[in-house]
Amino acid sequence: MNPFWNNLYDSFKDRRYAALFFFALGALVLSPVLLPAMALYGLSRGMWALRRARGNRRNKWRRAPLSRDEVRVARSKLRDGSGPVIRPPVQVPDTDLKY
Repeated sequence: MNPFWNNLYDSFKDRRYAALFFFALGALVLSPVLLPAMALYGLSRGMWALRRARGNRRNKWRRAPLSRDEVRVARSKLRDGSGPVIRPPVQVPDTDLKY
C-alpha cells in the first residue's frame, strides 16, 4: 500500500502545482498555531510602546543634567565674563560682473 503523501502528491505533480499545494497545505495546518502567537506578540509590542509613550509624556519638559564638561565650560564663561564667540558675517562674493 502506498503512503498517504505519495497518493496526495501524485494527483498534483502532473499539474506542476505541487509546491504551491504543499505551501498552502502547510499554511493551513500552521495558521491556527502561528496566528495567535503573532497576535500575542503584536499585542505585547503595542502595550510596550503605549507604556513607553506614557512614560515619556510625563518627562517631556524635564531637562537632562549637564555633563561635567558642559558645567565646566558654563562656569568658565560666567567667571571670565566672556560671552559666546562672535563671528563676522559671511561675505557673499560679487556675482554681478559687467564687462
